[in-house]
Amino acid sequence: MFQILIVDDEHIEREGIKRLIHKYKLPLAVLEAENGEEALEMLASHPIDIVLTDIKMPFMDGLTLCERARVQFPELKIIIFSAYGEFEYAQRAFHYQISAYLLKPIDVSDFQRAFDEVIALCHKDQEQEKEELFLEILHAAQASSSHSRKLELIGLHFSQMSVQLILIDYSSSVFDVEHDLLPERLQTVIRAPFDYVNLNESQSLVCVRWDHTVRKEDLESLGSKLKASIADAYNETFTMVISRLIHTGDELAPEFKLMENVLDYKFFFHESTVLYTDESQGQEEIASTIPKLMETLYWHLEVKDEFGLRQGVELFFKTIDGSGQHSAIYVKYMCTELAKKIGETAGKTDVHAFKSIVEAIFGCKSLAELKAQIHTVLGMLDGDTDVHNPEFSKKVIKDIRKLIEDNYTSDISLQWIADKVFLTQTYVSYLFKREVGLTFVKYLTTIRMHKAEALLRETHLTIADISQQVGYMNTSYFCKTFKQVHGQSPAKFREGTS
Repeated sequence: MFQILIVDDEHIEREGIKRLIHKYKLPLAVLEAENGEEALEMLASHPIDIVLTDIKMPFMDGLTLCERARVQFPELKIIIFSAYGEFEYAQRAFHYQISAYLLKPIDVSDFQRAFDEVIALCHKDQEQEKEELFLEILHAAQASSSHSRKLELIGLHFSQMSVQLILIDYSSSVFDVEHDLLPERLQTVIRAPFDYVNLNESQSLVCVRWDHTVRKEDLESLGSKLKASIADAYNETFTMVISRLIHTGDELAPEFKLMENVLDYKFFFHESTVLYTDESQGQEEIASTIPKLMETLYWHLEVKDEFGLRQGVELFFKTIDGSGQHSAIYVKYMCTELAKKIGETAGKTDVHAFKSIVEAIFGCKSLAELKAQIHTVLGMLDGDTDVHNPEFSKKVIKDIRKLIEDNYTSDISLQWIADKVFLTQTYVSYLFKREVGLTFVKYLTTIRMHKAEALLRETHLTIADISQQVGYMNTSYFCKTFKQVHGQSPAKFREGTS
């Protein structure tokens, strides 16, 4: 339900509008004012979404009201309704970003069309406000005093539900489009209400609201079903990270941070993959993940990326731990094969030494002991002294920053950056986050938004032209991203700086 303020000095006119609102069952709670001065007082004391105002009124006319209201309440939707003889005034009113104007006497079809459009805009604003609140909760360092209020505003009532987050990350900028295909695909699989939030041009987040009767088997099969459902949506490789079931609001931010950390493992897979923060879920996916992961470990060995190899080993044991999908003999066999490859890469070909390693591996009594043994084997590698050198790291980051600065107008990716600095994506991702404090995508968005600010302030380029110049092919997506970062649209930002 939205709130509308009807401003007209004629009681009969106000009553007529109220009857139409009631007749067509519009989701509007009505407030009234007789002139502009009274309307401004109402706006200051009530959360009003829409103002419907006449032009000619005593004390303060409708145009002055529009001018002052626009300055104080930039998101307010304003509709003018005036007599035929005052049409020139209505034309002037468009300077104050009027959403619609209606002529007296009001034509019913015009009334319905105008209000349908304005209410749709209100719904869009409401959804965006909910998205912003949700992202604030996810990125909060700790729960604040307003935490409970924010959860209530976005409709997350944990006494009635549990929540599961699904992070979908594509290898390219698939969401820089007019119409996102994923929500429709997700609806065919997720049998519960869910919220869908676009994080950036390559990532989206789903928040599923499960009731307390959700079955364990539904949760366990969700990943494989979702993967199949969206596989051909954009014909691009993606990684999906699925959270455990979340039962309280305080768990949201830590779980989302864990999901972002798990996402770092995406570089170990060369095809679309589902990962979990809780390995007891998604047994079907884990069964096929291990062989693919071993292939990637061998690749890191071949390209002599010791950092990537060690990260991959961590993922291997993390995935195995608690999965229950593979026997101890099979896991030890895979570790033996890995040890053999490591020895060959390190130039250690002594048969007796390798036999001792195999005996040690098969003698391990626990997964922790097995992991420690593989780390001992990794010690055979000399390591790349350059990549651990602070001066080397600084130079790489400096080169990456310059590459982004020189190419932010293009559709650049982490893989493109990694190729330019002759390192693997795995290491570049780790190094960039460690040294800069942001992921590559977040840093690129920050640069683009900074450039957009300057163009809005200093040029008369259209919003569409600015969108193209900072690397966004879709103007509406650019506007949405800009508002997420700055809290206002590019047009409003430009007005405030003029």
